Amino acid sequence: MSKQVTYGDELEKLKSYLKSELNEDAKRPLLYPLFQKLFKDKFRIESAANGADVYIEGALLVEAKTNATQWLEGFYQALHYQKKFGLAYNTIMVIAQEFVGIWRVNKIPETAVIFAHTADAQKAPNIIGKENAKKTQKALKTEIKDKAMYWLEAADLKGDIFAGAKNLTTETFEVLKILKNLDSDRLQINTHNFIHCIERMKPFFEQPIEAVHCFYSIVAFWDITATLAINDGQNEIRVIGFKGQRFSENIAIPAKSVTAFRKFIEGQYVFTNEGSGLTVDYYFSRFDEVLAMIDPEYVKQHGIFFTNDNLSKFALWFVKQQFGESINDNYIVFDPAGGSGNLISAWRGKLKHKIISELQPDLLKTIEKRMKADPFHLETGFTIIPKTSDNKGLNFLDRSAQEYWADLEKELKLKQVALDKPLAFLLNPPYKNTDENQSNRESKEAHYALHPSITALTGEDAAKERYLAFLGQILNIAKHQNTLQPENQCLVLIFTPTSWLIPRPTYKGFREIWDKHFEYQKGMIVTSNEWFKLEGKWPLAFTVWKYSPALNREKKGFLPPLPPLKGFLPPLPGSKLFPPLGGQGGIRLLDFTHLSPPDLNINWNDSEIGIETVLLPILNAAKTVILNNERGDIRETLPLIDRKGKMVQQTRVNLYRNVLKEEKGKAIISGFPLKDDRHTRIKDPYGFAMGTFVGFMDDNTPLRLKQEPSFRFSHKPDRVWFRLDTVFININQTKTFSGAADNRSYCAFDLATAKATFTWFCTTKVLNGKYPVWANQYDIWSPAISAEQEKEWYSLCFAFVLAENRCVVTKFEADNPVKGAPEVFVDNPLCPVHTDNFWGNVIEKDFLYLYFPSLKDLESTNVALQLIEAVKNLYRHWNKTYCKGDYLYYVGLEKEPYFRYFDYADFLTPHSGLIQIRKYSEQEGLADMLAHFSLVSAYTKQVKARLYEMLVGEMQYFG
Repeated sequence: MSKQVTYGDELEKLKSYLKSELNEDAKRPLLYPLFQKLFKDKFRIESAANGADVYIEGALLVEAKTNATQWLEGFYQALHYQKKFGLAYNTIMVIAQEFVGIWRVNKIPETAVIFAHTADAQKAPNIIGKENAKKTQKALKTEIKDKAMYWLEAADLKGDIFAGAKNLTTETFEVLKILKNLDSDRLQINTHNFIHCIERMKPFFEQPIEAVHCFYSIVAFWDITATLAINDGQNEIRVIGFKGQRFSENIAIPAKSVTAFRKFIEGQYVFTNEGSGLTVDYYFSRFDEVLAMIDPEYVKQHGIFFTNDNLSKFALWFVKQQFGESINDNYIVFDPAGGSGNLISAWRGKLKHKIISELQPDLLKTIEKRMKADPFHLETGFTIIPKTSDNKGLNFLDRSAQEYWADLEKELKLKQVALDKPLAFLLNPPYKNTDENQSNRESKEAHYALHPSITALTGEDAAKERYLAFLGQILNIAKHQNTLQPENQCLVLIFTPTSWLIPRPTYKGFREIWDKHFEYQKGMIVTSNEWFKLEGKWPLAFTVWKYSPALNREKKGFLPPLPPLKGFLPPLPGSKLFPPLGGQGGIRLLDFTHLSPPDLNINWNDSEIGIETVLLPILNAAKTVILNNERGDIRETLPLIDRKGKMVQQTRVNLYRNVLKEEKGKAIISGFPLKDDRHTRIKDPYGFAMGTFVGFMDDNTPLRLKQEPSFRFSHKPDRVWFRLDTVFININQTKTFSGAADNRSYCAFDLATAKATFTWFCTTKVLNGKYPVWANQYDIWSPAISAEQEKEWYSLCFAFVLAENRCVVTKFEADNPVKGAPEVFVDNPLCPVHTDNFWGNVIEKDFLYLYFPSLKDLESTNVALQLIEAVKNLYRHWNKTYCKGDYLYYVGLEKEPYFRYFDYADFLTPHSGLIQIRKYSEQEGLADMLAHFSLVSAYTKQVKARLYEMLVGEMQYFG
């Protein structure tokens, strides 16, 4: 397969040309690359083109001008090259600063043609250009402009692009499209450029969203024969396609835009190819990208991540392996969060009658257009609720289940469809936490009201997750249908994050209620950012549930496992396939997080056997993931500590706090240094202005503190502090400091607390970027360290932290930030040659000397000991060669956060932190010290690799 040619660099140069105020001679080199790459050996310039700026024989002549005011001169000048030199071309282009005009030679006004043909062939093109421009009256000038197949001027680029203004990025792509299709009377709109086409439609309408509605109203009729029909009032148009056989609905358009819009429509066509599976439905399937381009804030506030078309098809094929064709015959499929319609459209021709609803009328209108453009959906039947003619949406969440059921029955009766089968809820609800600025949501009509019956199920906190609110309403409707029709048991097929499946503490109460009514059937997980245009990487689950109240299950006895998937290996003897949470086994999901969109870019129009041939190997290769709460929480390994006379699990320290009553009105109440603008920049106070202990912000800025309830702060370097996060998604934020961290801070002050905190820290570091996607929503759990593994594991952890800490030696000067504040010296608890610090008094005395009596044996093959010895040798060399037992002042670290805000001279000591000594060594170019650091780094990598091997391989951390 040939590699697709891209034009990114060339279009950037074209943009630079259009922006530049230089004359055409100076900036002409910016013009050439695009034409040269497009037309290769046909490209001619200047002397090789009889003086034309760019000439492509038989196709194009380009005339460059300095100012847009010269466009008419350029127009006639370009035409004269044919008369004077016999050059052949069907298209002319004039380009200047913030201007491009392109004309088909056979479509320019007749008077302009006469001017060109009667011009003096003996005169130069630039002379003729000026002469003919002077002869041209205003009316003709306007007509010439109107006949341009493409027109861009400076006024088009002014203002807000979301309010209709053009932008150079989009316009250069449009120019490229025209240049690629010089031999065609119509330009092709295809899968690569259709979004740019919609953006170019915005100036024709008062509101950008109207351009989107227009495109999706006409896309099914906009073929190569399409023409524009206009009503007598000149305020509505229709697109008539397929040689007059099919036509679109009426579209309102301002009268001033009708002429330009006709040219826009009749100069292009939308490319489809039924044989290859490219139908107009493809353009609907990418509606999310269009909407995000038009109004990204709308997408954000609604939490809308439209389902990838191929993922939709894969999910429903996955379900079919379980249910066969029965879902088509035995259920009425209902999507209450229709979005772009991708999910409900994925079983084209398979699902029988479908119900689609949405809160937003903009989305409903698009779904309805999509359904009407597809004969499969027309044949099998669908109902849009509410009617789009009402120009309103239907909030799935703001009414009782009984009221919503009545709405469904009413609408289906109009279609002569009885609601006498169980509902199959098929949806990808919004993933949006509404615990945020309410005004932002209301401005985008994204403030979903919740019915009290929903929050009664979920609880207030869980209801803030919009998808949980959808699940709550689904449960209410399922109960209501089962009350009215006991024989009908709803089905739920839903995309969600995995938090509620584990479940996390916030969702535990709701899951207990849910599991009393729904029985888990099957499911899978994929990676969020592979399939949705969003930031963040987390596991996205697709799960299937069947309404089966616990009382019924008890009466019938525990249900047997479901039949195995077609082509799928059966479960181990005695195990249950996908047992419910109540079965103590957790939720079992097939792990497809390794898949990316190209993996599912298959011919979905193939036969069922053909599709299975491609997908069954993917299905069979998938591993099973079990989501449950049995892994525990790593905080549970922290030893108990006294807190106000009560023994409790060590609590975290956060350095931010509330304003005290006596502090109100004071300018300085935080413990930041006086010169730190966080006194005013940060709303909440941190630390205390008169604090006698020191902690550290994330960037290592010192902060004054007062003693906390467990008396963990110390003036001695006899404890190590960590920033330790509890969830996998934040493990890249863990750090080690000389004092308490600004938040999520825990302390090691003896061997037991050291084993717990050092293990926690090392677990995060060795797994950073190397943990499975399914773990993303979990709290970090403690590894299962056997008695035989303890010696090696803890020695590796202690060595790793010794080399990978951010401890520093500094001092918080007196009278800073307020008068009377004492000077506080901060020493390094992790200097291995210190005579009285945490490392020497705890790690060496209580652990290393106990387990490794031959610690000083340099021939030891234990990589942990080798790393420790390398760090010790670094410090010995540092002291002997540079410090010589004393302080070094004015060492070039005055801009570092731990010195920046103070008036004393920056300094280094024999025990300074590794990050301080390294910084100094790099600045001074100390080759000997850098060699020591290189050796430490090499051993650190080996230690980290061994920790990972033990954790993931030997301890089976992820199972």
